[in-house]
Amino acid sequence: MAPMCFLKKTSLVSPNPILKIKAMNQDPNPRPATGYPYPYPYPNPPHQPNGYPPPNAGTAYPYQNHNPYFATEPNPRAILLRRLFIAILVFLLILGLISFIFILVVRPQLPVVFINSLSVSNFNVSNNQVTGNWDLQLQFRNPNSKMALHYDSVFCTLYYGRESLSDTRLQPFDQGTEDQTPINATLAVSGTYVDGKLADSIGKERASKGNVEFNLRVFSTVTSRYGVYRRRRYVTMYCDDVAVGVPANSSSGKMIGPAKRCKPY
Repeated sequence: MAPMCFLKKTSLVSPNPILKIKAMNQDPNPRPATGYPYPYPYPNPPHQPNGYPPPNAGTAYPYQNHNPYFATEPNPRAILLRRLFIAILVFLLILGLISFIFILVVRPQLPVVFINSLSVSNFNVSNNQVTGNWDLQLQFRNPNSKMALHYDSVFCTLYYGRESLSDTRLQPFDQGTEDQTPINATLAVSGTYVDGKLADSIGKERASKGNVEFNLRVFSTVTSRYGVYRRRRYVTMYCDDVAVGVPANSSSGKMIGPAKRCKPY
């Protein structure tokens, strides 16, 4: 039997050395490419129908208002009102500061009123009628050391309880700083009708205590003066429970106790 011969199969085509080098340089673990492509120039942009230049390549498109009718313009009236408001506010602040400094320096005070004396004569209560003459002396004092006072339209009203018996008007007068001015006044009533309860109350008071308590109200328009400064105020003073000793068997009497200070209202 003839011997068997095995021949090794070989390729007749020799490998390309360039392909072999590329195969050796190839990444065994391929990955997708990342990054930005090479910025090749873009083609010419299309023509814009509104006449405005196209936006830059690679940028966003921000809103641009090219219509002049939509542009906000300042309102002259609003500006004027704003400036006027600021001017008024500044003026009020300055005025308030000046007033505050003035009050601290001058310290205006209301006048002080005392009732020095009160006497009654021909006093009689009968048949619901009251008759009598009251003579009184008031002391006006100006407590201000830098302001003068002018009293105008000074009215005095005599009460029993809440019932008005008589009133009178005093003459106007002036007062300097820290001055004291006594003023005499007379009030009279003749046969004035009063309520029966009021007449009985006066009779009981005279019989039980031997005196009658009257109330006096002083009302005046007072003008404070300091240089060119003028301030007019309405001042009301009450002198309550002024006891006058007039027993039931007498028609005259005088005020009991010392001078009494009237309270401002």
